[in-house]
Amino acid sequence: MISNKKWVSILMAAALLVTPISAWQATSPVAAAASNQEAAPSAAEQTNFRNLAAGLPYEWSEAPEASHPDDGYKLTDGQYGALNMNDPAWVGHLRGKTREVVFDLGEEKSIGRITAHFFQDYPTNSILVPLSVSMYVSDDKENWGLLSHNATQLLWGEGPPREETFEWDGSRDGIKGGNTDGELAYARYVKVAFSMHHALSEFIDEIEILGMDGKVDGAVKVPAEQPQFLEPGEATAGIRNLNLLYNGQYANGLGDWNKERIIPNISYVNKDGEPIDWLFDGILYLGIASPAGRDFGTGQTNLDDWNWYLNKTFAATGDMQQLNEAAKEVGAKLNQPDHQVKVVLMIPNPGESLTDFGDIDGSGSLNFNETSAGKEKAFENRGKAVQWYLDQVQQKWQAANYSNLDLVGMYWMPEQVEISESGPDMMRAVTEKVHAMNMKVFWIPHSMAYKMYMWKDLGVDAAAYQPNYFFGGMDSDRLDDATNNAKRFGMGNEIEFDDGMLTDPVLLQRFIEYLDSGVRSGLMQNGFRAYYQGNNAVYNLGVSKDPGLRLMYDWLYQYLNGTYAIDSDPSPETMAELVQGYVASNEINSVFGNELLYRLQIIKLLLDQNKPKDAVSYMQDFLAHIHDPAVQAQGLISPSAATLLDTYAQVLIQTWSDGWGLSNLALGQSYTLSRQPNSNYTDSGSELTNGLFGGTDYRNGQWQGHAGSDYPEDRNRTITFDLGRNKSIGLIRAHFLQDKGPGIYFPQNVSFSVSTNGQTWSKLATVSPSSAQDAISADFVRWSGVTDGVPGKAGADKVYARYVRVEFPVNVWVFLDEIEVLGIDGKAASAVVLPPTPPIGKP
Repeated sequence: MISNKKWVSILMAAALLVTPISAWQATSPVAAAASNQEAAPSAAEQTNFRNLAAGLPYEWSEAPEASHPDDGYKLTDGQYGALNMNDPAWVGHLRGKTREVVFDLGEEKSIGRITAHFFQDYPTNSILVPLSVSMYVSDDKENWGLLSHNATQLLWGEGPPREETFEWDGSRDGIKGGNTDGELAYARYVKVAFSMHHALSEFIDEIEILGMDGKVDGAVKVPAEQPQFLEPGEATAGIRNLNLLYNGQYANGLGDWNKERIIPNISYVNKDGEPIDWLFDGILYLGIASPAGRDFGTGQTNLDDWNWYLNKTFAATGDMQQLNEAAKEVGAKLNQPDHQVKVVLMIPNPGESLTDFGDIDGSGSLNFNETSAGKEKAFENRGKAVQWYLDQVQQKWQAANYSNLDLVGMYWMPEQVEISESGPDMMRAVTEKVHAMNMKVFWIPHSMAYKMYMWKDLGVDAAAYQPNYFFGGMDSDRLDDATNNAKRFGMGNEIEFDDGMLTDPVLLQRFIEYLDSGVRSGLMQNGFRAYYQGNNAVYNLGVSKDPGLRLMYDWLYQYLNGTYAIDSDPSPETMAELVQGYVASNEINSVFGNELLYRLQIIKLLLDQNKPKDAVSYMQDFLAHIHDPAVQAQGLISPSAATLLDTYAQVLIQTWSDGWGLSNLALGQSYTLSRQPNSNYTDSGSELTNGLFGGTDYRNGQWQGHAGSDYPEDRNRTITFDLGRNKSIGLIRAHFLQDKGPGIYFPQNVSFSVSTNGQTWSKLATVSPSSAQDAISADFVRWSGVTDGVPGKAGADKVYARYVRVEFPVNVWVFLDEIEVLGIDGKAASAVVLPPTPPIGKP
């Protein structure tokens, strides 16, 4: 499935490592600075400047690597390192957050120039220069005024060791922060901040702060600007939460959006799929791949691809019409028939290398390549193609006359400012064209995007910074760095997740970390957010029958509305806090709320007494109470409050039913199979009890695959466990995969039986798995003594047996990766021995 734009992001960042560098880019920054100084003398040459930092100590935000340490004076001792990582002058930093180094000049002084010198040695020693270096001044070491952001001109590339000096020169660059008109900054403190690569090292040896003691003529105070997120408002066209829906070419039709898939994306639905509130307030339609496999983001697509995307999006029953129908239906059900969903649509990247884009007006195919078309003509042609696309969008939108949609902006697909000389100018030209249509420009740069700090200068209205943490390969402090960088550059942030979280607990935890980070940083409360969800994660969470996954949908709803709380894992206590909050917001009647709180106190007491079965019964009664038609008719509880409390209750019921106080008796145990799995997906004898799960990739070695047969007698499987002696068993569950593409389906039913002697068997239950959606999914099929009971034994919640048997039919393919038997050693008071189940047809 081609859906993960984040991998595209990382590859785009990696492109800086391999992109050929043109003559202007390859010029040494030091040489370039010297050239500029010859043309216009720098402030350092105009006045009698000295290095104000010489010999001074300084403070690091994070200590350097022990292998390349700093004694506190290496950056100010005047010693520059040779182009050799082992030169002791170099101070080394490895991965992690943006590094900051702060200097105290002792008193306010006039500052005209700051330089920071770095070293690059890639790939031999995996050392890169920073993508950007920012320089600030302050009067109090807490509030900082911006002098400049500076991007690498050396760029990342393979080659011999090289060096780069990042420089702010007031006479040449001016002062960027605070709308200050000046060339010299008057301040006591100086801060240099440089971005870090996610995985590699960065080396620095010297920072110089050139200026004069005291205040010289022309030196100015630089107003402090508090780092802060871009807030929703006019710049974002009123959008607070922008949901990305990928509608390009994707496997299994996941790029084709219909009304049913869209409704849980634009509205908060209850467990029956009925809308009870709005969800995201903005939708971004965008695509990566065309049917020809060309990429809209990296500039591979041509006119045929652009036409395909426009026709697909604006077809009579296409993606945009489906969105309109969904908005219309939700509006009707929420008694808001005039509600309009705000829409943003992508602008494909007119790739700089294309020589044959296509003919848009009969004048011939457009050539975007500077080498063959010339710089000016190539630039003109790229702009011409974008204008044609915008005109087409406007015409098709007006012709469709959507009743419940509002086109408020366009999204620039490239996830960084292009590294070519014309890159910034092209982006500025595009934003001007969009503004001429009275729309906003949206942009979501990746975490290693080149010159992302320029976004406002280039005319972008709303930008959201990608952390890229969800997809792995980065330290947990990546989220903190992403929020800090977004605040430094005045952006919002992107929240990232995909369908992998449905089956991978690591990814599920990362999703929660994004939400928690948003609370800690203030993003949830104050910032503009974009949401990357792969292709179908929001829908699959919203319709999931797994209470734990449904909870993620509810938490997302809370986050969107600014009510999500850290450490809100379900418990009677957190449910009580929710009830109190809903009473305070008038979503629950106060008298009814007190009644619910009393019920939750009883449930907590039962848990304290280690009575999970009774707790389940009382929680089920709690659920029946909040869903009582009479309660609903009186308006004692709002639909959204009832829905969220329902999810919390369902999670707790499942938790108490699934192994409360029990251990996995089958872990590491051997078992027998009535028929061996397919030879391509074999079992070594331990896959089903090794505690490891196979995710959603059936080719993962943890999955055991069973193929169907033309012979009825070969279509059943029985898996038998010998626990060694009778034990108290409270839960049996088997984990299956469904991936309809290659023909893998959940079994029609699964039977669970136990025995004390291995000869006669007592059936506990035959369970049919819940019907899975079209998306790949993995789920448990289970028998639980707490919720399902023990056949014929009222009040019992465990069976006392030595052998366990799991049986299921195989029609096409059945894949399973784990079977768990949870219980306790010995005889529990609530465990019973079952009589053998009579054969079918006998009393």
